[in-house]
Amino acid sequence: MLMRYARVEPLADHYGFALDPQPYLEALAGLAGDLPPGAREWAGDSAHYDFSSVRCVKDLTVGRIGLVDEGPRLVVEIDLRPNEWKHDEGLLLRYSDVRNLRVDTDEGDGTEPRLGSLQLDEALPHPAGVAHEIAFTNGSVLVVAADLTARWHQV
Repeated sequence: MLMRYARVEPLADHYGFALDPQPYLEALAGLAGDLPPGAREWAGDSAHYDFSSVRCVKDLTVGRIGLVDEGPRLVVEIDLRPNEWKHDEGLLLRYSDVRNLRVDTDEGDGTEPRLGSLQLDEALPHPAGVAHEIAFTNGSVLVVAADLTARWHQV
């Protein structure tokens, strides 16, 4: 994981992760003003890192990652499926004017989706707009774009 502030570290027994969004939330106070509007709204959502909230990102899984060529700009959409025990909606992340999309995966054990379940994410200012990294149990996704929007939706 390349995340600068949020902590996602495998437990010694390899059955889970130690998660700590607090260093990112503390840094966000100084970073938010440099994020584009959509990314700033997404990162500052109070339910985002509240593990007891149905709007927390933890445990979502990738349903689809789509790339759309809109002429001079690329758009990436990541549709995240809800965890049946935690969420009542899925989450659609849409990135505008994408400059970089990177997906890194580990070998899965075949019992869960290849990337696994979402653990934490962080959106950081980038010269192109925003760098958004999403850490999963079996890999990560990094998108660098002009901005992002996040919308919860029924699946």
